[in-house]
Amino acid sequence: MPHHDELLILARQMVDRNPGLQVEAELRRAVSTAYYALFHLLIDEATDRLVQIATIRHRVARTFDHTIMKKVCQEYADATAFGVGEYKIKKNGQTIPTALFNIAVTFVALEEARIQADYNLKADVTRAQAAADVGRVEAAFKNWLLVETHHATDDFLSELWCRGMPKRT
Repeated sequence: MPHHDELLILARQMVDRNPGLQVEAELRRAVSTAYYALFHLLIDEATDRLVQIATIRHRVARTFDHTIMKKVCQEYADATAFGVGEYKIKKNGQTIPTALFNIAVTFVALEEARIQADYNLKADVTRAQAAADVGRVEAAFKNWLLVETHHATDDFLSELWCRGMPKRT
């Protein structure tokens, strides 16, 4: 089983364990783990598609940057509705499937939720909030199955990686 799938299962288990107790540390870890499940899903898919030499994929995977990935996802999340809701259009005119838009929106939201869960110890993380965050990532994984072969997905994955590469001067 891929690492990202294991992380998502673990996040769900942490939310569902001890339903009568509010174990906030475990709920915080569930939110963080759910984010990392999506983070690693996107990295795994990108490296599988973009890196032909299997033995270096793990090294390439380490070059992905959370901030760059969030910025790319924010641009995809800023797309506007087109037609009957099946597609959206980015500001640059690129048409993307709504499922890819949903993945981008989820990435942005979960990256922010992870930062809150990991670093803002003054704000409570409730079971309902953690369950909703894990549920969003579960939905993103289902959306992935809808768009994994769409041509716009290749562009998306390429941008997640390539935007972080230094420019030559």
